[in-house]
Amino acid sequence: MRTNEIREKFLEFFREREHTVVPSDLLLPRNDPTLLFTGAGMNQFKNQFMGKNITYTRAASCQKCLRTGDLENVGKTPRHHTFFEMLGNFSFGDYFKKEAIRWGWEFMTKTLNIPGERLWVSVYEKDDEAYGIWLKDVKVSKERIVKLGTHDNFWPQDAPTQGPNGPCGPCSEIFYDWGEETGCGEEGCGPACDCGRFVEVWNLVFTEFDRQPDGSLKSLPSKNIDTGMGLERIASVMQGVRTNFEIDSLKPLVDQIRKETGGKIPAGDCNLIADHLRAAVFAIGDAISPSNEKSGYVVRKLIRRAYLKSGKARPFLYNLVPKVTGLMEDAYPETEEKREHISAIVEQEEKKFSDTLNAAMPILDEILAVKPGVVSGEDVFRLVDTYGMPLEVIEQVSAAAGADVDEEKFRQLMDYRKEQSRRGSAMASDFIFQPDLFAGAPKPPFSEDMPLEASVEFIIKDDTAADEIGEGERAEIVVSPQSARFYAEAGGQTGDSGYILKKGAKLKIVNTFESDGRKVFCVYAEEGAFKKKDKVTVELDANIKADTAKNHTATHLLQAALRSVLGDHIKQSGSYVDDKRFRFDFTHMKKMSEEELLKVQDMVNSWVEGGIDVCKELRSLRDAKKEGALSFFGEKYGDTVRVVSIPGASKELCGGTHVDNTGEIGVVKVVAESSIASGLRRIEAVTGANAEKWIRETATELLDRYAALSAASNIKMDPAIERDAGDIASGKARIGAGAVHDFDKRIRPAFLRIFEELEKEAKKLQKEKQAESFDAMKNRLDGIAKAPEEISGVKFISGVFKGLGMPLLKKAVSYVEKKAGEAVILLGGSEEGKAYLICAVTPDLEKKGISAQDIVKNAAGKISGSGGGKLTFAQAGGSDPSGLAAAIEEAKRIIKGRAG
Repeated sequence: MRTNEIREKFLEFFREREHTVVPSDLLLPRNDPTLLFTGAGMNQFKNQFMGKNITYTRAASCQKCLRTGDLENVGKTPRHHTFFEMLGNFSFGDYFKKEAIRWGWEFMTKTLNIPGERLWVSVYEKDDEAYGIWLKDVKVSKERIVKLGTHDNFWPQDAPTQGPNGPCGPCSEIFYDWGEETGCGEEGCGPACDCGRFVEVWNLVFTEFDRQPDGSLKSLPSKNIDTGMGLERIASVMQGVRTNFEIDSLKPLVDQIRKETGGKIPAGDCNLIADHLRAAVFAIGDAISPSNEKSGYVVRKLIRRAYLKSGKARPFLYNLVPKVTGLMEDAYPETEEKREHISAIVEQEEKKFSDTLNAAMPILDEILAVKPGVVSGEDVFRLVDTYGMPLEVIEQVSAAAGADVDEEKFRQLMDYRKEQSRRGSAMASDFIFQPDLFAGAPKPPFSEDMPLEASVEFIIKDDTAADEIGEGERAEIVVSPQSARFYAEAGGQTGDSGYILKKGAKLKIVNTFESDGRKVFCVYAEEGAFKKKDKVTVELDANIKADTAKNHTATHLLQAALRSVLGDHIKQSGSYVDDKRFRFDFTHMKKMSEEELLKVQDMVNSWVEGGIDVCKELRSLRDAKKEGALSFFGEKYGDTVRVVSIPGASKELCGGTHVDNTGEIGVVKVVAESSIASGLRRIEAVTGANAEKWIRETATELLDRYAALSAASNIKMDPAIERDAGDIASGKARIGAGAVHDFDKRIRPAFLRIFEELEKEAKKLQKEKQAESFDAMKNRLDGIAKAPEEISGVKFISGVFKGLGMPLLKKAVSYVEKKAGEAVILLGGSEEGKAYLICAVTPDLEKKGISAQDIVKNAAGKISGSGGGKLTFAQAGGSDPSGLAAAIEEAKRIIKGRAG
């Protein structure tokens, strides 16, 4: 039975049993910052498990999952993965153990037709109820029911004794038995044995207890079911293959990897490459691009591990992306649609890593030169973790240089990194079931009135329910009735703000968010105190709301313009909107050119000046998508959606606030375009009065900089451009679409060209001045080169020069080196309150144990500074020029000690 068929049979089985089939969530949980990745089917049902948003009490899903806790086992075992699919059925206070167990057995033995004698089950050793259901109701023989302890059959693992506090419960697992001939053959071999005979395919979790702080288990009033069955594992059973990498959704990929690598790498490494590439493809498809932070770091590491295992000298993984997306297209067509974009990101990452590896070898060479004899654990960790250099390569190169590797310290650092990664992607109940601070808060009716007469009903202060909030304090509050006019933070848009007033007291509303049907105000007490049941007046800041709406509508226009100028591959991957500015994140492989940015900005402003009416209407999700409405990446939508349309420009699904006509936006100014990760770009922009302010302030800065640079120069700006910039800065010029275009196309570039000319002229004059200064000091340099001190048989040349900065000091040392022969040279300089030291040691003296690095490191303390460098050349900077003479004396002491 093929993988796609198993997936469909599972979902249909539970659909027939009144379960709502819910699509897979993203690999990056959008509303749970405690998790690096979605690691289980139950993650997206967090609210339902806590008794919130219960629109259905039964659910089933096939969830994309990514876990890193077993990263080192991938490729070494038949069943470990980073990316996998988890089938699951869930009950939120509906059915419990009997139904979950019966349906599990029915699906396995009747739908999949697995012989019952091939299945074993385990139960928690104290769960007599589950044991009885398996034995008496399902009729599993007691020989094939195994009782295990909390480590194996409780969720979270060992929760009764070790915690965490909160919802927990026993488990019951279903195992497939490959047969006696496949196992260890020892008496008593069973599901707890790790010989490979038994494979756990389905875990049924019965969440029935609430662990208390004293360690006792209190029965939950509403009991839940959470199950998980690895699709790859059950597919291997159904297809009669002993490893997951031989199933129909993975074997073609493994075969192609074997072909691409010429059959020269072990089978386990082929499996690792297949797993890691598949994980990276789906992560990138869910907008988790390779980076150096959090989830992006894991994706980067997966690509690099796969690249290294291939043994290839140039990028090749990107060519395999179509195979991955093609094999999974039936279940995840959206990933196939992004195939080219994903492939481009993988290729870019491979090229970066190839370049990084080439750059890592000189770093190792430098480490071996600066610290001969041993490579520290910290340096090894940096080379492995940051640059991806294999440990065995580091050991080989170090051994050839006669250096040892501090592998013990490296292992400690690596174990710490793995633990952090494991914690980030682990599924733990204290992460998933956070205490609901508003569980005791009322859910008042809504009112359209504004201003709103209300009463304070609930206060949370410092994460604790409180009776009052005093002046200067912050809190979250709920009032009754609730205001329907306040927008709650969602979809990247900040919540509305305003004030809550009573006689002699004022609360500033800094944000609004939603909590299980409640509007919650985040407040700061500017004046006076407020208590529960106080009668208050709630006022909305209409100006901030209006400016936020302008920015939100502008994001829709920006996306439409980007797709028009750059192509339909542009997809929104995130945004942030408040009243002052907005940012828009999108998929694109390269930096936008100035011309592209100007074209996008012009297009947006043409729609703004066109005064187009903005239409907001409720439609069915099917009709909206059929009409081509764009959706925000990763957002989950119901059957009825709100469509925001700007005729001739944009149509998107959106629940945010918007202007009624594009003319209200005034003007849009792009202020920045940057990269935030591989294949992801960010545009930041301002609108309306904020855009006008930005342009006027920028014009003022350009004029001020020009005045400062051109004061002593004959290079002058075109008078017309200087005049126009002055009109903008002074407020004489109207800032409209034309003025924005002219500013970016003509005025600002003209100033930048002038600045370049003026700075070139200034550098030229500086070089001439430095040359004159150096010529003037040559006689003194000749003098100290001819009269060195002798310290224990070593020639030592030194001097201190006032008014000499680092560039000329380097030149002076180089000049003296050519005249000195075998010697140690230490010159000090001071300029504008700063002190500098440069030391040079000729190679023959360095071989005798005299190190420029050692001298500078010790002497730098005398000038209240620090420094470093190589054995033959080092430099330092400090804040105390009066210590330069003492620094030279310290150098003499070191030379005497080394030479002696």
